[in-house]
Amino acid sequence: MQLVINDLLQSTENPDHIQRIVWVDNKNQLCFLVNIRKLSFPYSEGIHNIEASFNRGEIIKVKTDPWAISVDEEDLSESEIEIRDKAWRLINQICLTPEIFDPKQRSALIKIASKDFALSTKTVRKYLIRYWTRGMIKNALLPDFNNCGKQYGMDRKYNKKAGRKFAYSSSIQRGAITDEWKEIIRISLEKYYFIRSKPSLKYAYQQMVKEYFSKEDEKSGYKVLDVEKPIISYDQFYYWYRKWYKPEDAIHKREGRREFLQNYRAITGSATEDSMGIGTYAIDATIGDIYLVSSLDRNIVIGRSIVYLCVDIFSRTIVGLGVGIENMSGQSLRVALANTFENKKDFCKRTLDMEIGNDDWPIHYVPHTLLADRGSELISNELTQIVENLNIKIQNTGSYRPELKSVCEKYFHIVQQHISPFLPGSIQKDYMKRGGQDYRKKAVLNLSEYTQILVRCVLYYNNHNFLSDYPLTQNMIDEKIRPIPIEIFKWGLHKGNGQLRTMLLDAIRSNIYPKSQATVTPKGIHFGNLYYTCSKAVKERWFSNARIQGNWKMEVYYNPQSVATIYIRIDRQNYEVCSLIEQYEMYRDAKEEELVSLKENLRLQKAEYVEAQMNGAMQLAQDIESIVKQAKEKTKDQSLNGEVPKDIKNIRENREKEREVLKREQQAVIDQQNIGKQLNKVNHDLESVNVLDIFRKKQKEVLRDEDK
Repeated sequence: MQLVINDLLQSTENPDHIQRIVWVDNKNQLCFLVNIRKLSFPYSEGIHNIEASFNRGEIIKVKTDPWAISVDEEDLSESEIEIRDKAWRLINQICLTPEIFDPKQRSALIKIASKDFALSTKTVRKYLIRYWTRGMIKNALLPDFNNCGKQYGMDRKYNKKAGRKFAYSSSIQRGAITDEWKEIIRISLEKYYFIRSKPSLKYAYQQMVKEYFSKEDEKSGYKVLDVEKPIISYDQFYYWYRKWYKPEDAIHKREGRREFLQNYRAITGSATEDSMGIGTYAIDATIGDIYLVSSLDRNIVIGRSIVYLCVDIFSRTIVGLGVGIENMSGQSLRVALANTFENKKDFCKRTLDMEIGNDDWPIHYVPHTLLADRGSELISNELTQIVENLNIKIQNTGSYRPELKSVCEKYFHIVQQHISPFLPGSIQKDYMKRGGQDYRKKAVLNLSEYTQILVRCVLYYNNHNFLSDYPLTQNMIDEKIRPIPIEIFKWGLHKGNGQLRTMLLDAIRSNIYPKSQATVTPKGIHFGNLYYTCSKAVKERWFSNARIQGNWKMEVYYNPQSVATIYIRIDRQNYEVCSLIEQYEMYRDAKEEELVSLKENLRLQKAEYVEAQMNGAMQLAQDIESIVKQAKEKTKDQSLNGEVPKDIKNIRENREKEREVLKREQQAVIDQQNIGKQLNKVNHDLESVNVLDIFRKKQKEVLRDEDK
């Protein structure tokens, strides 16, 4: 049994006794655990003892983390963020391994942190225990404000100006901030402060007062304060500026994104960190060398795919794969990261309907470091937020320095060069040259089939690629480790020198999958032009309520690789899985981008058919008008003095007479058809008799000639 950090071990005798592994030594002989239900420091246990207990059935691995939470940054209050970030800085300072697990050294570290952060030693101990018991990520340090008191998020409203009274009276009236004033403050900041000329905040306040709280003086013609009405104070203006905008927001808006990333953004990780050990993953993307067709309509070419590869630098094992037709963006990056962290056997079965063995691709771990280049999606706030929540360091290579992640770059070349001769629609050297072939016309593979081929290539290179130039260490040579990526990875995992962690599927959904807005309608949960349902919606009669009270919006998480399911977050720990309703099951295996492409094609076809549709409508109108005109003319023939007498008293009798007329007409038609059939039969019989007489006559003539 392989033990890694963050594994949960539950006692079979006492289900409430759950232990979390918080550290494994480099020799993979000793580990430290904490009881996630009790407030205590980690205690050591021999790995062989744990394995023995596991073999005897005394403990089992738990798949659900009771402390796993999912929370959006914008949903947190300022107080929660402040407490969490302060605790996080404290943890990063004192959580040194293995010193923190020695009681004497831990006590010394706690006293130092208590003095540096002006906190009691009791509070420092509380932060440490909370960090270990709740999953060792940044959000584990969030206070439990959500369990008590009034929920945050609603601004308190005042009838009079908040704060202490003024020491000195003034002719200027002050008042409480209203929604109208808030809108004025926001507009003024955007108009007069967040501009490239970089004026002061005082200037923006003065411009706001001049525009919204002034009137024209009749004598001088200048604008002066309108003291008859309340005026926003500078302190109020400054308070709402600090409340709404973070310092980095002002730099983004006033100096631009490039200046912020170059001189002001947080610097995490180190470009010189030693990667001798599994757990440093390099990630990169490229455009696939093959044209693909839509899985919904193979006559539609959807272009070339975007391929993400995530490679462990130490073992050179491909640990993650992301394939899509979405441009290189935060969404396509999330697909690759989700694949990197989840169980590959489950992924292949769920997404590709493809069976692989448990040992074919047994890599589903969270790294300690992520190495990325300068791509826009790889230096984004989105990626920064993901890696901070998962406690992953990120290293960004310098511009135009692909050699710093050469393993990942090389694998792109190897994989695409190996499969190119086999795939119709792949681009060759004469692409875009005069006289070259149009490879788009040869495309036959869809995105799912191409992904299956890439997965097969990954399995081949992980399990059968002999790295002849790999620098084996002396320990590897002594243990007769072959230079094959998966064997090197397993060796590093066994030695524990990579400090990898596991992540459950629910945690992947909450931290990796993108979120969006869905609408609850009478037809189902509408998202991405499809409709979904779930047991919670049926039980609580969402769709009936939507038909009675109207639609409403809700946030959902979704996997861009598959439209088969979406996820609704019930609270910080529980999710509801929503599946497609029956009439949309044909789209189960489609990708989100393919549905978008299909909708665009339908709109194009509709636009091209507008002329024919309008011509048909005009022809229909003319036909109706012609029939009505003829009816009017026939009616005039039966009119007396220009009017047609209408028998409206005997409608029922008239209806019966008309029905009898229709029956007689139908019977006449049937009789005429029967007479036609009988005549055809008689004619056919006559023709047969005539042919027989001619044959007999000819036969007699032949016999007469023979007698002569």
